[in-house]
Parts: sequence; C-alpha cells; structure tokens
Amino acid sequence: MKRRIGGLVASLAIAAAAAGCASTGIINARLHLPGQSTTTPIQMEYQTERFGPGGTMTATLPSGEAFEGRYLQITSASSGDTLGTPWGGWGPWGPYWTDWGPYGTAWVGGADYASFVQNYSGKLVATLFGNRGDTMRCRFRLADPVEGITGGGVGECQTSTGDKIEAQF
Repeated sequence: MKRRIGGLVASLAIAAAAAGCASTGIINARLHLPGQSTTTPIQMEYQTERFGPGGTMTATLPSGEAFEGRYLQITSASSGDTLGTPWGGWGPWGPYWTDWGPYGTAWVGGADYASFVQNYSGKLVATLFGNRGDTMRCRFRLADPVEGITGGGVGECQTSTGDKIEAQF
C-alpha cells in the first residue's frame, strides 16, 4: 500500500511540474475602428504550449465578438557541423591526432559530432477566428526572441472587417 501511494504522489508531482511549463499572459492593445479617430483599449490573452514555439491567443472586441486561434513563433533549425579532420595537422611537435595536441580530447571535447542550432527570427504570427464569422490576423515583433511571447514585444492585428489593433506587451 505504501508503494502504491508513493507512486501516486510521484506521478502527481510529475504532472504538476509538466503543467507548470505552460504560461499565460496579457497583451495590452488599442482598437482603431475604420473612420474613427478615437481608440478603445482591449486586452488579448495568450497561453503558451508546454513544448514548442506556439500556443493559443484570444481577444474580445467591444462589439462582443470573441476571437480565438493559434499563434506561432517563427524559428528555424540549422546544422552546425563540427566534424573535424581525423588529425590535427603537422605542427612543431610532429603529426598528432586531435586528442593528443592542443585541441583537447576528441571524445570529451566534442570535436567529432554534428550539432543543430535554433535560429529565432523575433517574429510571431497568429490567426484568430471570431464567433461571428470574422477573422483576425496578427503579427508581432518579440523583444526577446529566445524568451518567446513571455519576453514581450509589439505588434498589430487586423480583422476581416477592417478594424486595426496596435499591441504592446
């Protein structure tokens, strides 16, 4: 019985830790209606995915139309080949392998492996769908691309009816 309870506690702790990886936040924005000079403050909300460069976003306009959809941070992965030659060359000490000379141990120093690098564009895009049939498209420039949406940024959205939204978070 004690073993079963211990396993249950461990499972709950892992589930709680995994749930803590996602975060939510508020994006403060201003709505510009076509033909009007005044703006109306609105708030958009986001929730990040536990794993990956995306999540969900919502916004409700003063008209009552609620928008919901997904966002994606634009990234790419590129390879950074670090495979070296099988020998370090001819130096003042004669021929040597990389783990003999000044380059360190090939097995520990990592001279013989390929690596991949994540490239962050600093851009984030979203498409939201309204409960009254309208759509909203958004584009954001992130303040800290490595942090993602939680690091803040600025952006703009436009609805299919011509409404424009300026955002800062």
